[in-house]
Amino acid sequence: MQFLSIMSKGKSIVFVGLVALILFVKPSVAQVTHSPYSSIGIGDILDPTTAAKFGMAGLGVSNGSYFNLNMINPALLHYNRVALFSAAILGESKTINQSGFDPYAAGSGQLNHMALAFPLISGKLSTSLVLNPYSAVNYNVSYSVPIEGQPLDTAFVTANGDGGIDQLSLSFGGEVVKGLSFGVKASYMFSSIRKEGKSFVPLSFSNNYVATINERVSFQDFMFGVGVAYKLRINETSSLNFGATYDFEADIKSKLFARFDQELLTGSTVFADTIFDNEPIMVTIPTKLAVGISYNFKNKFLLGVDYSTQDWTDTKEILSQETIYTKRDKYVIGMEITPNANSINNYFKRMTYRVGGSITNTPYLFGDNQITDFGINFGLSLPVVRGSSLDFGFQTGTRGTLTDNLIREDYFKVYFGVSFNDSRWFVQPKFN
Repeated sequence: MQFLSIMSKGKSIVFVGLVALILFVKPSVAQVTHSPYSSIGIGDILDPTTAAKFGMAGLGVSNGSYFNLNMINPALLHYNRVALFSAAILGESKTINQSGFDPYAAGSGQLNHMALAFPLISGKLSTSLVLNPYSAVNYNVSYSVPIEGQPLDTAFVTANGDGGIDQLSLSFGGEVVKGLSFGVKASYMFSSIRKEGKSFVPLSFSNNYVATINERVSFQDFMFGVGVAYKLRINETSSLNFGATYDFEADIKSKLFARFDQELLTGSTVFADTIFDNEPIMVTIPTKLAVGISYNFKNKFLLGVDYSTQDWTDTKEILSQETIYTKRDKYVIGMEITPNANSINNYFKRMTYRVGGSITNTPYLFGDNQITDFGINFGLSLPVVRGSSLDFGFQTGTRGTLTDNLIREDYFKVYFGVSFNDSRWFVQPKFN
């Protein structure tokens, strides 16, 4: 009973926690990665998902839920008929492999999202406010290369970067006619990406120099998207669900700062030249289309598939203007089972169990090699009170290849989140 009393007072704690997380944790939201591949362009593209959806490999274009927020398709927001707070953290352990080198172990972990949703018209229209990363940059690499024409000399190169693009999204979704729902989303894209590269050529004379290029791109603009969903009832116990989302192309207003430095080994600067001083530029994020279909039986069993595509072919590196991208395609299959959500005597029957898998053809293209990401997911939700839950998601997978001297990443991700539901948040107290 004491536990239930604490949970009933939890909304004030949630609001205080939400403010604290925004103030103190937000700046590192987008760094949920550690990968040399994130050095390219705006970094790794991160699909929006909650811990519950992550357990099904991110399945969510067509499947709505009464107890978990859907961050993928705004048309499914109307399933949330009570106030809902959702937050999650993501931890990752990774081994980076390359032919001829020892494996390198890396790890990272950050806040992945915070969200607040509540109904405007119960069962008909709901809204959500979500803070989550759109892309992430986090890498630190070093290597040596022979100097052309000078077989005895070698250049040593280091490169590192961090940051990414964060987004704060306001969405509305509602049922237009029975079974058919529509949603819209407006996202404020912000934050920055910093990259630094250094090269050093040891020479016979004493004044050896280090050449450094620093690049920072800051983002501030809006992006918009829409979603649609349709629920076809097969009978009283089962339904077939369809969904689609479309994110419009966005020319994100950005500012580019780039500076070249020549330094001594002691660190003192000999020469500095600012190439771009917060020069206004446009960074284009291409359109994205996602479609999905799922089968639901008594809210006990769900099976679905999603497909999304985004063509990055015309996107170029900001400084070099090289075209090294291609189309990104992602295929997802996922399933969840809740044996008996109303069971009183068996807690394990009230738990939700999930499994899923995904194949992503990333936009990274090296010669004839397109980098592919394959992952297997599983997860579960532990119910606590009034539809709230503690959600766990896990993923093991591989990205990249060892052919043509490329890099393969073997990773394991752990996703922990909380979904807090409370129907009394917006109930006006009355006294007799």
